[in-house]
Amino acid sequence: MAKLGSDKRPAVVRVQTMPKGEQVVALCEKHHWKVIVGIGPDQPEDLSDIELLLRDPAREPPAPRIGRNDYCPCGSGKKFKNWCGGVAVWRTWLDMAVAPC
Repeated sequence: MAKLGSDKRPAVVRVQTMPKGEQVVALCEKHHWKVIVGIGPDQPEDLSDIELLLRDPAREPPAPRIGRNDYCPCGSGKKFKNWCGGVAVWRTWLDMAVAPC
């Protein structure tokens, strides 16, 4: 399935006034999203696609996990299970405060 806001799957928005529609289009142009705006003064507004785009930024892939038998990232050459910091705790590479062994 195509990504929301792309050419193949544009965001679909319904607003009640023309100025509100122009605001939505300006916001989408700022973020390089494709959007289809419908104006219906007697219909309820539907901004759910824009809300999804705003709250769901592209997530970064999780940092690689360090296994028990991997080498310690501090560069000592020891296995992580024999880590110089004491008891080996399963942490991500970014969360671990690396001290020299």
